[in-house]
Amino acid sequence: MSVTPERFATHLAQLFKERENPSFIGIQIGIVSKPLPDIEIKLGEEIELDKTMLIFAEHILKHNRKMKIVSSSASLSHSKDAGATSQELDPPYKHSHDIAVANGSFSLSDSDVEYLDELKVGDEVILMAAQDQQTYYVIDRVVRFG
Repeated sequence: MSVTPERFATHLAQLFKERENPSFIGIQIGIVSKPLPDIEIKLGEEIELDKTMLIFAEHILKHNRKMKIVSSSASLSHSKDAGATSQELDPPYKHSHDIAVANGSFSLSDSDVEYLDELKVGDEVILMAAQDQQTYYVIDRVVRFG
């Protein structure tokens, strides 16, 4: 059987068609079905994405950040333990911060903030598939009104 120019062209067209990029799926909504650290997210009725297939935005996981607050006006309120040092207070009040108040200004420098909110079973999340459609980016938690 000889290869005619028409058959070659048809075969070449089929090869190009097979190499076409898959169409963009877009944003999808998933539901957390298993908690961290071995998180799984259900996508539709049949697909279960495990942690090896997921890339998370930092802000939706427990994490620490450095912060600096500077304000041109400040007011400080005192609690019932206003005179106690941090060593004299019972848990959970054992902590201290360097706070400077001068001429009505307030600053808090080089402090750590720990964000404790993590994804929980039942949370809806915004997902976007990578080009390979095997990896998914978990962008944020869903908030619905009404």
